[in-house]
Amino acid sequence: MGHGDHLCLVYENAEQQWDAVIPYVAEGLARNEACLYVVDDHDLDEVRQAFVVHGVDVDAHVRSGQLTFSTKREAYLFSGVFDPSAMIAFLARTVQEAVAAGRTGFRVTAEMTWALGQQCGCERLIEYEALLSNFFPGSQASAICQYNRKRFSADVIRDVLRTHPVAIVGNQVCPNLYYETPAMVLGQESTEQRVEWMIRQLQRFRGAERKLERAIQARDEFLSVASHELNTPLTSLKLQVQSLSRALARGDGAALTQHKVSGIIERTDRQLRRLSRLVSDLLDVSRIHANKLTLDLEQVELRELVEDVVDRISGDFTHIGVRLDLVPGPQVVGRWDRSRLEQVVLNLLSNALKYGAGKPVRVEVTADGDQVHLSVKDQGVGLREEDRARIFERFERAISASEASGLGLGLYIAREIVQAHGGYISVESRLGKGSTFTVSLPRDVEG
Repeated sequence: MGHGDHLCLVYENAEQQWDAVIPYVAEGLARNEACLYVVDDHDLDEVRQAFVVHGVDVDAHVRSGQLTFSTKREAYLFSGVFDPSAMIAFLARTVQEAVAAGRTGFRVTAEMTWALGQQCGCERLIEYEALLSNFFPGSQASAICQYNRKRFSADVIRDVLRTHPVAIVGNQVCPNLYYETPAMVLGQESTEQRVEWMIRQLQRFRGAERKLERAIQARDEFLSVASHELNTPLTSLKLQVQSLSRALARGDGAALTQHKVSGIIERTDRQLRRLSRLVSDLLDVSRIHANKLTLDLEQVELRELVEDVVDRISGDFTHIGVRLDLVPGPQVVGRWDRSRLEQVVLNLLSNALKYGAGKPVRVEVTADGDQVHLSVKDQGVGLREEDRARIFERFERAISASEASGLGLGLYIAREIVQAHGGYISVESRLGKGSTFTVSLPRDVEG
């Protein structure tokens, strides 16, 4: 969640409640946001103990003033009665005070059973929730409103779902198809406007279905390609082992000449490296998707790094008779993640080898003030204009899987690594005329 989010939590037991609310508050504490918890459905000791059990140092955060617990009288009924407009003004002041105190924002979550009391009742509750949906967007605040389904009537839960853009139900976070604009909830829109909203909701729902269908199709295609790509080096390795086994079983040691054994080792090593790259790519995609792609920064001389990678991959180029040239140039020093940049260079060279049509590939390292540039130029199949952006996405390629091997992950991973360094990657290409991929990096990456 981020600033501007307004969610409802519809829970049926304490486990569902804590599983949503405690990570939400803990994340706010980790982000140096001020956090307010309004207690009502449980007593204060129960709530504090639930946080402690889940590893939150409640006492320390309360002492620092970052975490506050309050009752309904201290929050919603501070003036003696519940006034939605006054409550919105109270929230606005609280956010301003938190930011002025050096906090990065404000989070609030409340056990909404306070609205069942005689002092308030539920008459103005939905009005308040509708006003919140106007307040939160654009603010430095967010909220989860907690509703115990066993204590609120179905009428109230229905209206709660009408007034929250996102709902947490059980253990699922759901973009809310039933969310209505505040004006609709407060009866300020015409029938024509409501019809327009209904049509947009239908279109949105169908669009989500189509997106899911495309995702499933892409997944199935990827699994098919991945199975083939992983099986190819495994099959080659299996054949090498079987060949050795047959020779040994026949006792034909003379047939295993040094030249033949060297060839077997070379082919085995090539397939092992290919298999290792495939597995590493799959692991990196998982890390990127989970926002866990970390950098280990150090002083790196880029040209030396590129020379090392060129030396390691030169055997693959020589094997199919492709010339690989590294243009002479000065040393270029910067603060980067060595292993990750090696991965970028390796992926770009592998891409050039794959799509270079057997023609020479040129690599060059240059510097321009605080920016350094690495370019890899091939003279191969090139790209159509409409494919230039698409090839940097997951599982994408300029030509079909039947025309080229690979998972379609190399350029995607390279782009993510470069962006993590604060740089960017671009491509200049013409169909049938080859492609030039250029990586631009700042010399000093902030840790």
